[in-house]
Amino acid sequence: MIINNMNQLKNQILTELKKAEFPDLKFLFSKEALEQAPEILEELLEQEKGEFEELLLKNNQTLTFESLEDEGILSYYWSLLNHLKNVDSDELIRKIIEDFRPKLEDFGNYVAYNKEYFEKLQYIDKNSQLDEEQKRIMFLRIKAFKDRGIDLNEEEQTKLKELNKKLSKLWDDFNNNIVDDEEHWEYTITDFEVIKDLPKEVLEIAEQKYKNSPPFVWKEGQGVDYYLFDADPTSYIAIMKYCSDSKIRQDFEKARTSFASSGKHDNRWIVLDLLKWKQEKASILGYKNYAELSLNDKMADSPEQVFDLIKSINKKARKKALQEIENLKTYFNLEEIHSYDLAYYSRKIKEEKYDLDDKELKKYFEYGNVLNYLHNFVKQFYGIEMKELSVDTYNEDVKIYEVHKDGKFISYYFLDSFYRKSKRPGAWADDIRSKTYDIPEVWVTTKVPVIVNVCNFQKSDSGKTTLSMRDVETIFHEFGHAIHEMLSESKHSELSGFGVEWDFVELPSQLLENWVWEEQSLTQLARHVDSWEAIPKEMLEKLEALKTFMSGSFVARQNEFALLDMTLYSTQVPETVEQLDENVLKIVNEYSLFKRGTDYKTYASFWHIFGWGYAAGYYSYMWAEIIEADIFETIKELWMFNREVWEKFIATILWQWTRKKASELFFDFMWREVSDYAFMQRKGL
Repeated sequence: MIINNMNQLKNQILTELKKAEFPDLKFLFSKEALEQAPEILEELLEQEKGEFEELLLKNNQTLTFESLEDEGILSYYWSLLNHLKNVDSDELIRKIIEDFRPKLEDFGNYVAYNKEYFEKLQYIDKNSQLDEEQKRIMFLRIKAFKDRGIDLNEEEQTKLKELNKKLSKLWDDFNNNIVDDEEHWEYTITDFEVIKDLPKEVLEIAEQKYKNSPPFVWKEGQGVDYYLFDADPTSYIAIMKYCSDSKIRQDFEKARTSFASSGKHDNRWIVLDLLKWKQEKASILGYKNYAELSLNDKMADSPEQVFDLIKSINKKARKKALQEIENLKTYFNLEEIHSYDLAYYSRKIKEEKYDLDDKELKKYFEYGNVLNYLHNFVKQFYGIEMKELSVDTYNEDVKIYEVHKDGKFISYYFLDSFYRKSKRPGAWADDIRSKTYDIPEVWVTTKVPVIVNVCNFQKSDSGKTTLSMRDVETIFHEFGHAIHEMLSESKHSELSGFGVEWDFVELPSQLLENWVWEEQSLTQLARHVDSWEAIPKEMLEKLEALKTFMSGSFVARQNEFALLDMTLYSTQVPETVEQLDENVLKIVNEYSLFKRGTDYKTYASFWHIFGWGYAAGYYSYMWAEIIEADIFETIKELWMFNREVWEKFIATILWQWTRKKASELFFDFMWREVSDYAFMQRKGL
């Protein structure tokens, strides 16, 4: 009976995975279903192995482009499980991922270095009647095989396979350590006077967290104020901006810049191995360093080109930033400003000199209204309609939508917005399921993609949740990624929006951020959470005047990260963790606005470049913003609410995905090469 019940549950899971509808995440992520995941993953893998071996046995003359297409149930299930690990990590899901990943990678390496398969690709490419999209896909597939080292000898390929597996495990370990270290960090404040200016909702949450924390037993009327803060990024920002006690601000910054850098969650050893093994991989593939390998499929041509670009911007940004710091020192009559003072005094001068209170501004960005405006905007200019579904899922705050383009159902989308201790830090977009088609008779869509945005905002425990402007920018940014993935005329998911060059992928997301700042947009977007009145004209004028406020410091900080990233991946790898610490500190102090000490180890939790896809690619945020600023200035000149302009942008860039090289996509819209003038103007440089 138990065996029959288990088989029934497995069949139920497989049936769910084959459905075209939005997946039942509450069921798939239940403990009972997850306990069946290892066996199901094994069976799906064996099935894919068998299908691949059958393909290898086929005569080349019988093969067509469609012979290579795959429905991808295993890939879909694996994406779902990885999503769960990123948003609600626990020992069960981690073990599932860690146990199965090496087996999946062994098969992936077998395919990636299979010369019989590679020869079949070449045969189909040369001997089949392919349309333009199929030619592009075959070009990218063959290039990927060559880039991975298909022409290398067996010993070198074996070494690369081993390195790929090691790196994959390290990425996972790196992220797990950050989540675990942050999960256990807490800071209690008992002096209300030093935090009295914090936003009310942040204080309420911190007070409630202390009341709920063992072994404290709260009693009504006991008259003592205790506030418990954790690694929630909203709380951290609030402390840095509003806490009047510089020692507390220093403590918070020290914690933020030293997560996962000591004890059992120490990531420094992982970083050292990542650098060593990536360098070894690059050497085997014929590159001087990993930075060169990383740039092989990006718009930038070389590390030197990136250094020239970022350093030239940094020279101007640093000059402006140092003047900004001097202005703060003069205004507040300070002898010195530390890194943990910058946000605090920047906020104070905005309130005192420019008469703009961020807490008051935040009241105009109620979470639900922000989403409504965003969805109305994309309906008007992208032809996208968001239809919210009432579906139980793994968390009550997750929002799920059907996405329709000009009346046609094109995608599912779900949004997981709020901070949880078990959640990976940051914000991101991902495609959980790609487009899937019936094969080979007729190209008819059977499953639309499933796209997700994840953020880490602080949810109000009482009343409506309001967002900072930076939070609103994040929602627009990540939704820009989602739109890029949703919108495509292509029937081939291989030409996905996420597949464009990595230093171009941020273009659609950063472009959408502009509608958070522009007056024409803000008059509709910004509504008071209580009165529902539009943002006052005088507040709009203040925002306009502050567009380049502290922009030098912000750009210099971004450049510091980009230069650290590119330097680590383009120079000799340290031999020891101690040398790594020294090297990082030397690089940071060369580019940072503030002198950092030996306790500054923010690289140990820099998940963008060590736990995700931005290794030797963090510069791409700046690179893409230069492109985006250039495009937006043109859109603005032609009127930012001009539907014809948006239709051209959609047709030449968003719909195209990676049908063409990114430089060609830009040229198709602008009819010229990229200029950095608009970016420099925007940043006041």
